[in-house]
Parts: sequence; C-alpha cells; structure tokens
Amino acid sequence: MPSARDHGATGRRGRTDGAAHPRPTADARPTPPHATGHLRNRQLRSTRLVTATAAALVCLGALSACGPDNDGGQDAGKTAAPAPSATAAPAGTATGAPATGTGKPAGDGGTGGAAKGIPAKAWMDTKSIPMDETYHYAPLAANAKPGTGPVQFKGMELCHAAVAKDDEWMFTGTASAKASVGFGGDRWTAQQTLLFEGDPTHSSGTKQATNLTDGHLTDALKGCAKTAPGATVKVDSADGAPYFAAVLTVPQADGTTVTLHEYVVTDGGTVSELSVWATTKGGAQPKDAWKAPEDKYVGTGMTAPMCDALPGCDGH
Repeated sequence: MPSARDHGATGRRGRTDGAAHPRPTADARPTPPHATGHLRNRQLRSTRLVTATAAALVCLGALSACGPDNDGGQDAGKTAAPAPSATAAPAGTATGAPATGTGKPAGDGGTGGAAKGIPAKAWMDTKSIPMDETYHYAPLAANAKPGTGPVQFKGMELCHAAVAKDDEWMFTGTASAKASVGFGGDRWTAQQTLLFEGDPTHSSGTKQATNLTDGHLTDALKGCAKTAPGATVKVDSADGAPYFAAVLTVPQADGTTVTLHEYVVTDGGTVSELSVWATTKGGAQPKDAWKAPEDKYVGTGMTAPMCDALPGCDGH
C-alpha cells in the first residue's frame, strides 16, 4: 500500500512525472442530444449557403462568357466613345487677348457649309488686319460669337442705319457671327462680321439676297451723313473693285467721335465686313498712328479664308 508520503509526492495533480494534466476543454464534455441536433442544423444551413453561392458564381460566369458581344457580331471590339471636348470658344470681347467662356464657332473644318455655324477657318488671319503690326491681335476665331436674328453690321450700327422690318430676312441668312479684338477707347479695335446666306450654286435667290445685303450695307456707309448728322465719308475703293473700302468719322451722342476704317467683301453666298475703329474726345486723334496694308490686300485677306471654308464661293 502506498504511504502518505507517496501521496504527497504525487500531489493533487495525480502525476508522478511532474507534468501537469491539460485543462479540460468544453469539447471534452459530452454533448447533450438536443445540442447535437442544433449543430447538425447549422452544418446543413452552411452547406446549403455554400452550394447556392457557388451556383450563383457559375451563372455569373456563364453570362459573362456568353453575352451578346461574344458572338463576333457588329458590336464586337467597340470601345467607349471619348468624352466630347469643350467647343466653345470664348465669347468675343474687345481685348487684346482671347476671351474666356463658351462661344467658339461650330466649325466643320471647311467645305461642309455653315449649317452648324461659321467654320473657324472662315475668319481672316489677324496679320491681314490693319494695326496688327502694332497690336498683334488675338485670333478672331477664338473670340467669335454666333449671331441670332438679323445681323448688325458695325458700320450700320455706328451710322445709326437701322434695318427695315421688311429687309430683316436679308440680314438673317443661314448663319452669322462676329468677332472683336483690340483694346477699346482711343486705341484701335477690330471686328469682323460674317453673314452666310447659303450656297448660291443651289439657288439663284440666295445669290440675289447676298447682293442685296451687300448693297444695303455699302449704301448705308456711303450715306452715313444722312443718318448720323456730322458724319464724313471718304470711299477709297474704285467702282467695280472686288472689295469696298472707306474711312468715316462719326460723331456720337456723348460728344465723342468714332474714326472708322470699313472694308466689305462679298463672294458666293457670304458677306464679310471688317471694321477697325477708335473713339476719341474733343477732336483728339487716336492714340496710335494708323498703319495698314493696301486695301486690296485687306480685301484678299478677308476673301481667301471665307471662300476656303464656305461653299459657293470662288474667291474672285
């Protein structure tokens, strides 16, 4: 029989090798019958969930692999369309640098006409504008604003020559726009105005309307003194020239005087006006002395891009 000392040697752990018994875990206890049933139910639900998830993934893979674009049809290889770029240019202001904003003319690159507006390439190169040697004007196309309703030519505006209600159709056309660059005040500002009546090769009436509009504009300039008392007009272009050129001084209601150099060309179904003016007070002269190419070169600078961009124009 073991002695009490022997019992003391083994201690309460009941081991003679000095190693501790592992602490019983919860799993070491016998599982009651009702707990076994709950465990089986949880295992069954987990199995069903895994099966359903696997089935959903298989279906999704099948849809991706067998979609309508996988059959080599007409939509195969398509990519997302690029986001449209901002097209408008800047609204025109009488500043030396291009204005900011939206107003860029909707150009189609040249020969498609002006159904969506005046093409950007229809505007004259600023190097052909008088005073550009001094001012280095910003590009006209970048400062163009499309017109709505009857166009207002600058020369007629300064001469206070209103368009009669019955004649508004001639000044509306298919598309119009104007672009201003410069500094304002007693420094020279330049503005080109373009009116596209349409392609005259498809309608003789379009050509007639273009010629009538040109006639109304040049007659208003020649008769400026009739509508603006005190105005003076000096026509520089010869009869039959392919351009109209004149210099006008026009007193204004506020006591200032506008000195205006006016150019007009007409070709095909388009009328183009270039106005370069400065406003002074008390009989003073514009701040910067006038510098300009010969009138015929200004006229050619207006006609060439216009005829390159708009249909029905032969450039002569």
